[in-house]
Amino acid sequence: MKLEWKLPAKLPAFLERYKYPILIVLLGVILMLWPSHEKQEEPQRSFDPVQTEPAAQDNGMEYCRRTEQELEAALSQIHGAGRVRVMLTLKSGPAASYQTDKTRTETEEGERSSLSSEEKTVMVDRGSAYNEPAVVSTVYPVFQGALIVAEGGADETVRYQLCAAVSALLGLGTDQITVVKMK
Repeated sequence: MKLEWKLPAKLPAFLERYKYPILIVLLGVILMLWPSHEKQEEPQRSFDPVQTEPAAQDNGMEYCRRTEQELEAALSQIHGAGRVRVMLTLKSGPAASYQTDKTRTETEEGERSSLSSEEKTVMVDRGSAYNEPAVVSTVYPVFQGALIVAEGGADETVRYQLCAAVSALLGLGTDQITVVKMK
């Protein structure tokens, strides 16, 4: 017994008529299946209201030290500044506000009724034995003043540029920033 395979009579006409759409669909399938060797991007972190910001995780002094180091790196790039050292003082440290639930209870005893309210901090489970409060907002430390010691601190233009940069970055007034020449 010999098996023969015959094309239906209408198939060549169908293929002739729709050859371009079929070709485009096949090309699309091939491109979708083609392996990609591109560098995978890091997935974006989704917003998690319980996850605390860096300022809330450490004390204000650590935040201040990191800010000083970043400022030193940035300010040393200003033309004529040379080596730069920065010292910052804090007016207030970091603070976090937590989500709370208020419950009101009304009790009636005979003709007297009393209304009481209770406020509880909302806790979020992070595993079987670990709970933490739900953070609503974090207030970063507020800076009080800045001292900038720069090799180019004797030049009036450099002093102005350093002062303007720190003022713009930290929100300090120019009267709260001192720029001096490094020895």
